[in-house]
Amino acid sequence: MSAINGYVRSDAAFLLTDGLSYVEGIPQDVNLNKTHRLHGLNAVLSATGPAQLGEWMSTRLVYKTFDDLIETADWQIKHFFHRYAREFCNNDAVSCVVLAGWHEKEDRPAIYSLELETADSPKALLVKKNAGLFEEKHVAVSLRELSIIAMPPPSREEFRDAGFDLIADPEKVNPESYLLHCMEIQRRKRFDGRHVVGGLAVLATITATGVEQQVVHVWPEDQPGKRIEPAPIDWSAWRAERADASTWSPVAAAAGAAITGPGR
Repeated sequence: MSAINGYVRSDAAFLLTDGLSYVEGIPQDVNLNKTHRLHGLNAVLSATGPAQLGEWMSTRLVYKTFDDLIETADWQIKHFFHRYAREFCNNDAVSCVVLAGWHEKEDRPAIYSLELETADSPKALLVKKNAGLFEEKHVAVSLRELSIIAMPPPSREEFRDAGFDLIADPEKVNPESYLLHCMEIQRRKRFDGRHVVGGLAVLATITATGVEQQVVHVWPEDQPGKRIEPAPIDWSAWRAERADASTWSPVAAAAGAAITGPGR
């Protein structure tokens, strides 16, 4: 399980991903970049599920433009997911694949999502067991354009308890703070009894002129070989610390600690 949060603004699409890979809930790596730039495009791909699936798939998709990719992405993603599951996962895998990019013809950003599973496999049944109230409410079995995404989706009660603004104006919020707020909620969720979100948070910003990535948060307590145990959080204090955040822009992000090149 990875955390992928994102939304679309009039001039950009944003994705925030965490940095864990793990076996049975124990981190193997805490510093992964799970958002992979698509060669030659102002676009990225990220995926939950097997740690290497996103990078593996991003190098195999066939396209000329982002518009061209979206026309064929549904069957391409399904084909490569099931191939990966057969070759590397004993045909036992689940994933949410997210594409974010800039449409050339319409001159606008967009995010698309598609959820996949190897039917009735152990991992698919485990996800359904842990899905809770949202089990039937977020599944996109065909590629779907979204204005906002949060995977795994917190419950309404979790959003409420954290004071997360579900009706915030996407043109006005600071994407770093807004998406990290959601990830802090996800970090405290349990999947099969374990916490599985953390390490670091990498923000990808996709605009008409390019893709920028930067590390926006690190959880130093998360270490390889140690179970993830999030510290208690005072949501009011957390929000107050970020209330004065300046208006964010792609130009400002470029001045920060950028990640260049594809992630692992």
